[in-house]
Amino acid sequence: MRLTEMQEELLLCMRGARFPMARFELHNDAEKELVMTALDNVYMEHPEEEMGLVKKRGEALRGLEERGLISIDFDAPVWVAGDHIVYYKSKIYELLCHTALEASRTVEGCLFNLPVLRKGYAELTPRGRQETRRLLARHRMEQHG
Repeated sequence: MRLTEMQEELLLCMRGARFPMARFELHNDAEKELVMTALDNVYMEHPEEEMGLVKKRGEALRGLEERGLISIDFDAPVWVAGDHIVYYKSKIYELLCHTALEASRTVEGCLFNLPVLRKGYAELTPRGRQETRRLLARHRMEQHG
């Protein structure tokens, strides 16, 4: 199975640890069923990370999920409150909040006026754990070879 370097790094990051993710959404405060995803499959290590890197990671995570190596769940309960602090403090979420506020002030009948940070987690599937073991074995061979 051919994975990108970023996908390999993400798989190795997931082994043995919680892997908190987020989805940045825009909602309508009057009509709860109106929801728009602004940025999906967000994984951040630092609040200052740039949009380009976050989008690349999101694409890599989506690819891993499509290959059956990880599962991403935005409906599971949050395990540890501090897991998602980085997202609330991020420049990207701040931009989403400012954009929604500005639009609600200046655009008559603005549909999406409420920023929402949807919390979730990713985890390795059995196939993902198998691929991670293969990656670790390859890394060990490269170090000793």
